[in-house]
Amino acid sequence: VKHNGKSNHAKPSSGCPMLSKRKLQKQYRDEMFRMGALDIEDAVQLGHKINTCPYYGSRSMIRAADLVVLPYQSLLLKSSRESLGLSLRNSIIIIDEAHNLADSLTNMYNSKVTKSQ
Repeated sequence: VKHNGKSNHAKPSSGCPMLSKRKLQKQYRDEMFRMGALDIEDAVQLGHKINTCPYYGSRSMIRAADLVVLPYQSLLLKSSRESLGLSLRNSIIIIDEAHNLADSLTNMYNSKVTKSQ
């Protein structure tokens, strides 16, 4: 459609297109609560079955969860925890494969500086 000689196209949205499907996200959360703890493959399969985003569906449930499994970076970076709505206060933290923790920390906080810099 053109108006005043200009094309009138909607701007493409950024982010997950499934986020706008609020009913499906609620259905996903309800089903997750009904099923209990799921591994990531089962959570993804449920998301595909309901036709919604398992990442955002699961992410929205963090505050109500008794157990949250996440990568080191999401645990150790305050900005990541804040974006997830995750508080460590009064929490028990178990670090699996802690022998990898030092390397992860080094990789998270290191940078390379070239001669020209």
